[in-house]
Amino acid sequence: MKLIRKFKNYSIRQAILVSTVLIISIAMSIVTIGNYINFNSTTTDLVENTSKELNKQIILNYESYISSVVETANYIAAITTEYGLDDNTEELNSVYEQATDLQTDITSIFLLDIYGNRVVGSDTDSIAVGLRHKSWFKDALINESIFHFSSPHIQDVFESSYKEVITITTTVDYYDNLTKKTGVLVVDLLIDNIVELSTATNLGENGHLIILNDDDTLIYSSTEKCIDNSCPSVTLVEQLIIGGDHVNIDGTSMYLSVNTLKNTRWRIATFVNTELLAETRSNTILFSAIIIAVTLFITIIVSSTISKRISTPLQKLMNHMQKIQKGNLYKRIELEGQIEVVVLADRFNIMIDEIRDLMETVLREQKDKRKTEFIALQTQINPHFLYNTLDSIIYLSEHKQNEKVIQMVSALSKFFRISISRGKNIILLKEELEHARNYLLIQQIRYNEKFKFEFQVDENTHQYKVVKLLLQPLIENAIYHGINTEYNEGIIIIRSYVSNEKLYLEVEDDGYGITEEGINELYDQIKIEKKSKSVGLRNVYQRLKLYYGEDSDFIIESELDTKTIFRLEIPIERA
Repeated sequence: MKLIRKFKNYSIRQAILVSTVLIISIAMSIVTIGNYINFNSTTTDLVENTSKELNKQIILNYESYISSVVETANYIAAITTEYGLDDNTEELNSVYEQATDLQTDITSIFLLDIYGNRVVGSDTDSIAVGLRHKSWFKDALINESIFHFSSPHIQDVFESSYKEVITITTTVDYYDNLTKKTGVLVVDLLIDNIVELSTATNLGENGHLIILNDDDTLIYSSTEKCIDNSCPSVTLVEQLIIGGDHVNIDGTSMYLSVNTLKNTRWRIATFVNTELLAETRSNTILFSAIIIAVTLFITIIVSSTISKRISTPLQKLMNHMQKIQKGNLYKRIELEGQIEVVVLADRFNIMIDEIRDLMETVLREQKDKRKTEFIALQTQINPHFLYNTLDSIIYLSEHKQNEKVIQMVSALSKFFRISISRGKNIILLKEELEHARNYLLIQQIRYNEKFKFEFQVDENTHQYKVVKLLLQPLIENAIYHGINTEYNEGIIIIRSYVSNEKLYLEVEDDGYGITEEGINELYDQIKIEKKSKSVGLRNVYQRLKLYYGEDSDFIIESELDTKTIFRLEIPIERA
């Protein structure tokens, strides 16, 4: 569905071009992908099966070779246990020597006691000291049930020997003076046969074989590029553990097969070069891509030529509409082409002229309405305040409190002078603060000085201009609903300051406070007209938003039985 909706938004030219290219692309792609999948599946299976068979053949060759060595070791172990050392030492030495003579790849066979000392062997030359510290010696004593195969090393049985061997060890029971003892049978096997077996099979260019011990130590590698455990081949075998997978080594595609070797804890991994397969795949993909590209190129040229003759006039009209959308209502469009397109352009020009005239009319009406609404809100501020104040003046006059009458009349005069402000709606903050002071003086006298007031004003804020009569409704709310003028003496604090590019006006009282639920209810009342019960607070909120926009804010903070703060936040650039 999304594709259909998107296609509907295309131009005629795009629709013809895209649909033609899409149909041909899908058809060619299906055929090409099908052929490629079939080819890839067949060749991949062939490579995998061939690689696995090569690995199995190599494993069989090694197992056959290792089995012959293990059989020789088992034979020597059985003879050693049967003969014992009592009067048979020379015969045992002869058996050991015959075994090395018969199997030329075995350089020496020795029996060591558990302290690493030579008991019997195939040669009478001296042996290296400290053999009991060798890993192959320790492994045999730790796990007596299996044969242990060491990594390749220089033969250390004879001091004069420098042959590279693999040492095979296992524990053997023997008798010495009718006492049963345990020894370690040591067979040193030349590595030459291991090397010959690895080269007997063709693994392709850069194909190679590696042998790892059970702790993933590299025992043998048929390539000079892999000489220790840091080479990529070892890492790949460690990750795969056992089985087969396609891998890439130094940019060469290979198939890796890993299997274990019977009688040992070795794993043999073969890397068979599959680069020819990769090249064949690449050539197939390249050839298919060329065919698709040429076909699409021809399709695009033909489709573009046909669609251009139809869509060019409509494209110009669409571009002109985009300019209109951005607000340019004063530029007309002239088109040449088919009669339908020319008529459409003329009707469009007429429509834009009518829209422009209508927008100008609506803007004038909205501006007048906004101004009227603002003035109406301004004049809404408590007209009954005048009646109450005059009643208070009459009361004070009747009780001969002439001094307070004078104070009240003077404050009232200043109050209304600033309220009128020669018809201005925007006044200096200094004047707004003076207006608030006069209002507080009048109310303080009316309530027989049941509250005090204090101004904490940053004098640097006097220069800013604000909508007049913002503070009076907040002060009135503090007097009527904040402080307790009947039983206690409260205090009202007026503040003005600048912070973070904002001008802040605050009215604080130390009265009852408001709960969080009450604050949320107040917010609903001042922001939603139908819910409004706090007419004065809503009046302030409306005028704040009308003049200063959404960057302004009306914030209420309160602590129960401690204080309540009404804060107005005004953008500094608008002040």
